[in-house]
Order: sequence, then C-alpha cells, then structure tokens
Amino acid sequence: MGKHIILIFFTTVLIGNILSQSLNIPLNNDIQFSYEYEIYNSDSNYHTSVKPYLQSNIGISNYKNDSSTSIFTNGLVSPIINGIIGRNSFFTGVGFSIKSNIGKKFGFEINPSYNWSILPSFYNEKVTQVSIPHYGKYINKGQTYSFADFSGYLSYSPNNYFNFQLGKYKNFFGDGYRSLLLSDNSNSNWFLKGSVKIWKIKYTIIYNYFEDIDCNDNTFNLHDKYSTTHHLSWNIGKYVNFNLFETVIWHGKDTSGYRGFDVNYLNPIIFFRPVEFSLGSPDNVIMGGGYKFKIGKLNFIYGQVLLDEFKLAELKAKSGWWGNKYGYQIGFKTYNLLNIKHLFWLTEYNRVRPFTYSHWSSLENWGNYYQALAHPLGSNFDEFVTLIKYPYKKLLFKTKLIYSRHGEDYNLSIDSTNYGGNIYRSYNDNVNEYGNAMFQGNLVSLIQLDVSTSYIVMPKWNLRFELGIIYRNVYNTSDFYYYGGIKTNIFNNGIDF
Repeated sequence: MGKHIILIFFTTVLIGNILSQSLNIPLNNDIQFSYEYEIYNSDSNYHTSVKPYLQSNIGISNYKNDSSTSIFTNGLVSPIINGIIGRNSFFTGVGFSIKSNIGKKFGFEINPSYNWSILPSFYNEKVTQVSIPHYGKYINKGQTYSFADFSGYLSYSPNNYFNFQLGKYKNFFGDGYRSLLLSDNSNSNWFLKGSVKIWKIKYTIIYNYFEDIDCNDNTFNLHDKYSTTHHLSWNIGKYVNFNLFETVIWHGKDTSGYRGFDVNYLNPIIFFRPVEFSLGSPDNVIMGGGYKFKIGKLNFIYGQVLLDEFKLAELKAKSGWWGNKYGYQIGFKTYNLLNIKHLFWLTEYNRVRPFTYSHWSSLENWGNYYQALAHPLGSNFDEFVTLIKYPYKKLLFKTKLIYSRHGEDYNLSIDSTNYGGNIYRSYNDNVNEYGNAMFQGNLVSLIQLDVSTSYIVMPKWNLRFELGIIYRNVYNTSDFYYYGGIKTNIFNNGIDF
C-alpha cells in the first residue's frame, strides 16, 4: 500500500511539472541574466523590478537554455554543493533542493543545507555577534564557522492573474544590481506574499516576520519584528515603467505588552502614512519608487528613489538636518554591448544619506538579523558598480568593479558619536541636529575588482567549476584573494562590501 501511495504522489508531481508553473526562478544574478535576455526580447509587459521571477510569468516551458536552466524545468531533487577554496580560507556546504509543482495550481520548494568555513579576513570582519553576512546564526569553533541554512515556500496560483506564497525566502525590488528598497542582502525570512497582474499593472504585498536585536541594550538577544510592504509596478507603453514602494516596520512588543502582528496593517491597498497618523503610531514608514526607460531594443536606464524622512524646507535651507533621510540610484544596462549578442554590461551609482533606514530602536529599522534589508553598506555612503558578463557555450566570464565611500563610526572607546552610517544605532544618538554631511565620521574608501570564469559541469544541477581573483584596496592597503572550486550556483552570497 505504501509503495502505491508513493507512486501516486510522484505521478501527481510529475504531471504537475507538465501542467503548472507556480514556482520561482532562483534569486540569483547569473540565472536571472539568462532569462532577462529572453524577457526583454519577447515581452514588453513584463515587470522586471519584482523578483524572484515566476516561471509562469516568464513562460519558462517555452524557453530552455541548456547552459543554465535545465535544473529548473526538469527533475525533482538536486544537490546543493559548495566547495570553494581560497587563500587561507575555504567555504564548503552540502544539502539538497526539491522543487516541483503539484497539480495545476500548487508548487513548492525546499532548500536545506549545512555549511562550514574559514572566512577571508575582509569577510570575517563583517561577521557580527548574531549572524554571518547573507546567513543567520552560526557556531564559531576557533577560526571555523559552521551554520545551517534553510529556505523554501509553498506557492499557489489560482489563475493566470494571482499568485500567493508562504514560506521562508528572500525578495527583491528593483532593476539594478543593488536595491535601495528591498534586497536579498540579509538571511531568508518568513513571509506571506500575494501578487496580482492585470493589464499593465502588477501589485505585490508582503507580510514579513523578522528577528532582530535591540540596539538599546547589549544582550544581542533576538526579538520579534514585523513589516508590511506594498509595491505597485506600472508599464506605460513598451518603453517606460514606474513603480511605487512603501513599507511599515514595527516591534512585536511595546509598552502595553506583546503586540504581535498589527491587524491595522493587513489592509492590502491603503497607504500607510495616513493610517499611521490616524493611529498616532510611532512605527517606521519608508517610501520610495523606481523607474526604467527602454532605449532601442536591449538598452535600459533605471533607478530608484528612497524617502525615509524628509522636509523640503530643511533641504532648501541646506542646513544638514539629520532627519532628511533619503537615497537614490541611477543605472544603465545593455544586453548586446558593442552589438555582441549576450554581452551584458551594467553600470550603476547608489547614494544614501546618513541615518537613513534607522529608527529610535533597531527593532523598527529596515533590517533583519543584524543585517540591512536594502544595501549592505547601510547608509551614509555612495557606490559605483560596473559589471560585465559574457556567456559562451558552457562558459561564463564575469568582471565586477565596485568603488564605494562609507562614513562609519569611530571606535566607541575613542568616539561614541553616531555619524549615521550604522542603521543599527538609534537615531536619537545623533549629536548634531544640523550640519550633517555625506561621509561624516571615519571615511572608508573601497576598491574591489572581481574577475572570474565558470564552467558548467552538469547543466541538470547547474553545477559549475569556478576560478577567480579578487583585488581589494581599503585604507590604501591592497590585497589579492584567489579562489576556486565547484558549486551549485543557486543563490546570491557574494562578497560585495
């Protein structure tokens, strides 16, 4: 009897793979790149600022690229393998990924893995008392870190217009390499997401549960934290897209006791600022938006604007008021540079004012697990990124250059001033009401050049052999880091800070 049940289950799953496409394309830059070329060539009404992409929206069943996508259209189980060795470091991990559709409307994905590593010195510096960058809890045994990682979700598409997902995963809003709104920088978090796509509009709402530290004590214990996020994307004709973003973040416990998820923020269509005022709420609201303009066939200008707090009078007065918290992004990308098919080039500039994303408590800042939910540098920075990719058969050549300037706090034993670069410090700690400027504090300049080549060993699993070299210059001190190994390239977890 048991064998018959197992047979029926796998038959149902296999049929689901044929009839339904409710699953996500992995939130990975290289995989997304292979699909975006096809999207921009064939679908002018696709909403590229909402990631991860849905297979059904892309029409994955009609598009196959043996060099990168076989794993996501065929098979049920695949391994997660990481075996990267670098200079005085290594990163290893094992696990598995199960992805499948069940019937015509449901799909699921689970990705458990266990990892252990000795981190490069410049990566090790970013490890906090709570988490490893991009991941969560860890066990530190001398120089070696070990940690478990899990992501997954259940997806339901009742028709071609709606999709609902529940799980622990990451989301990303934007058309650039970075996002100033919501990125995949932190570890996976619990969420309930709904989206609807009608005509030229796509509307997405995400209810999140986070765990985070309280910057007002020194225990580094994790506390409950929640957010509700709205994103509205509108394609105007074939060449223009505008999108709006808003989120409200609140602590799961207040002075009156345990608050939990606030039902006032369940409304999927109302704007939060009027709700906040009507409730007399101290919760943190962040707003913004993005744009994309198509030039020719495969060239795009894109960007974002972020408003955390803003007073036009103070801006006009050029007073350097600490509460003018905002940021912006502008970028350009092309998928046929110099008329060479698939030669991709992106160049992007990001800039965020001091104290942006922060709040009176880190339990209401735009962060999760002691990590930024937008840009990894937090605030009080600017950054230039340029990226070139070229796939050739089973090879992928990549070059990435990052130049950033970040105003950080000094050693607290020397200077306890909050200069606005650490979103996990309370903005009540700001010393100067006025006269705040970009890069105030300890100015850290970074130049990082990453050149790599990967070769697909097994397309079915997206298993790649990769070699690369990273050049870093920080505090006018240069260093090289060499790495190589084999991995299933499914998630973004690069060294970008």
